[in-house]
Amino acid sequence: MAEPIDAEGRRLLTAFARNLNRLDPQPLDWQRFYEFILHAFRHSPQPSEAVGHALVQERLDWEEAEGFVLFYTHAIELLERETATTPVSRARRATRKGSGAGRKPAARKRRRP
Repeated sequence: MAEPIDAEGRRLLTAFARNLNRLDPQPLDWQRFYEFILHAFRHSPQPSEAVGHALVQERLDWEEAEGFVLFYTHAIELLERETATTPVSRARRATRKGSGAGRKPAARKRRRP
C-alpha cells in the first residue's frame, strides 16, 4: 500500500484545487498540477484513487476531478517509463568512474585496416 500523500504533496494538491479555474483550466492551473505530479513521482507516487479522493476532499466534484486523475495516471506511467528506459547520461557515468572529472579525454588509438 502506498504512503499517504506527504505534507508537501498535500500542499501542492491543495494549491492546485483551490486556485483551479474549474470552467476553463488555465496554464497556471496546469503548472500547479504538474508540480504536484513531479513531487509525487519523486517522493511517493500515489494510486489514482488516492489522488481522486484528495481532490474530492478539496471540494471538486468527481466529474471535475476525474479528468485530472486520468491525466495524473498517464503522467506517472510516462515518468516511470522514461526513468526505466533512459540510459545513464555521460555526466553521471563520468562521476561514477571516480576522480577523472575535469580531465581531458584520452586520445583514441587508431585501428589499422
